[in-house]
Amino acid sequence: MTANRILSTPAAWALLLVNVIIFAALNLSPGLADVFLLDPGRIMERPWSLFTVFFSHELLIHIALNMFLLLVFGTRLEKAADARVLFSVYVLCGFLGSLTIPAYASVIGYAGGPIAGASASAFGVAAACAALQPDAVVLKSKAKHWIVALFIVNALLTVQNPHVSVGGPAHAVGIAAGAVFGYALRKKSGGRTV
Repeated sequence: MTANRILSTPAAWALLLVNVIIFAALNLSPGLADVFLLDPGRIMERPWSLFTVFFSHELLIHIALNMFLLLVFGTRLEKAADARVLFSVYVLCGFLGSLTIPAYASVIGYAGGPIAGASASAFGVAAACAALQPDAVVLKSKAKHWIVALFIVNALLTVQNPHVSVGGPAHAVGIAAGAVFGYALRKKSGGRTV
């Protein structure tokens, strides 16, 4: 990894750094979970958690997968559009995903406690990139194929065990919002992929 690569996509790397710092803080000081994590039953008491949750992770595998998506697709999106677009997609998809969690949790009777994760944001960034550049080859497959696979796997995991995959609908909303955003960017550029 070169300094030029980091400098050419500063928003992607800044988002990654914020996620890593909060991950470390949550693991070093578990009491911070009350500040950062989204508790579906306490939204009115802690409305800021609708935003802080999409910078929060508790498990190494969770942050590793989300940050992998952010780096693979986010750096491409930032190069194709700009840092403002990447940041906007990340925040918009994360927030829309967060809004779905309390509703879905009440429908399924979820009582599992606070939720962590930037998956709606990371999935949304991947979907925006794929909608903007659907035929771009990413990890030996077209971007659009990765997003279809991501959506299908998410749907299967959510249906298989809704209480474990309480974030499943949030992930799907992130994918949908990101795809709409990316498609709008492509239309704005005259229908050509950027």
